[in-house]
Amino acid sequence: MSSNSAVAEITVITPMYNEAGSIQANIRRILDVMSGLGVSWEYILVDDGSTDASLEEAKALIGRHTQCRLIHYPVNRGRGYALRQGFAAARGKYIITTESDLSWGGQIIQSLYDRLVLDGCDVVVASTYLPGGRLENVPASRRWLSSFGNLFMRWCFGGNLTMLSGMTRGYRREAIKSLHLETDHKEIHLEIIAKAQALGLRIVEIPATIRWPDKSRGKGRRGAGGMARFILPHLISSFNHSSTKLLIWGTMILFSLGMGLAVFGVLNKLFMITPEGYRMANIVTYGLVLMLMAGLCALFCGMSLQLSSLAKSITHVQSLLEQLQRSESTDSEPRQHAPEPSHTGRKHRVSQTLRL
Repeated sequence: MSSNSAVAEITVITPMYNEAGSIQANIRRILDVMSGLGVSWEYILVDDGSTDASLEEAKALIGRHTQCRLIHYPVNRGRGYALRQGFAAARGKYIITTESDLSWGGQIIQSLYDRLVLDGCDVVVASTYLPGGRLENVPASRRWLSSFGNLFMRWCFGGNLTMLSGMTRGYRREAIKSLHLETDHKEIHLEIIAKAQALGLRIVEIPATIRWPDKSRGKGRRGAGGMARFILPHLISSFNHSSTKLLIWGTMILFSLGMGLAVFGVLNKLFMITPEGYRMANIVTYGLVLMLMAGLCALFCGMSLQLSSLAKSITHVQSLLEQLQRSESTDSEPRQHAPEPSHTGRKHRVSQTLRL
């Protein structure tokens, strides 16, 4: 469908993977919520290569509603890929992503939309860690992992955000479409925050409650290997984003230890502070080695600062290219059915080749 089609006020996007038996009830709940918003809307369900009957069940219900669209591809690609497909297809002025089972509550769509409109911000994040937010019926292990993980990621990314790993968010259309997103899996949520921060977009949070229907949810979905595949990419992304901060701390710690050992070794040699002082002469060498390592960390820190600056510049260039590509695509659509002179067609094909 053309991007020049009538734009809805809100687009809601939910990914789906192997939700047979529950997806129709989930869709009905979402449609009930959307119908009560009082504004124009569209709903996009992205089937991330389900291998059960989810696709057929969703088709049977969504096909009856003109405001609903179903995106499907045959192979499971991950949540990040599913969201990117939804973002590309969305026509709403405001875009909201959440779980298909509305575990964040039906009111979360209205709350995210209200904050986007009233505050004029670019991104709104639903957080269970703000005052007024909470987790209900969530197993203690998952609660601890989420709490500690988001605390660590908050330190890595800086700022005041308390929830970086959640999918339930609202976006201004121009803001999310200006980001060049590449991640296929759940760490896309970190990629979005990192690139939004680099572009200086305004990000705010609202308190929210996530309520699992029963404590059996999620059991069996991730064994040790599945949990590692979930945690490690988030750790790597967080370490990568905070490399300069980590190197600064490493430099300070190594230099302080090295200086302390060197000074103690010299004083011990001169004044025999310990009874075995004559056997501790090498402690000065150890201190000097640590200070040398601190110097190397400082060198890497300088390189990290340069790379961080380069990454921000690349993010800005990618954003400009995304905007230019959308502008060219929109401008070319009214001329799609008009005959073009042969030389114009050649220029158009060359332009497309250059963009690729």
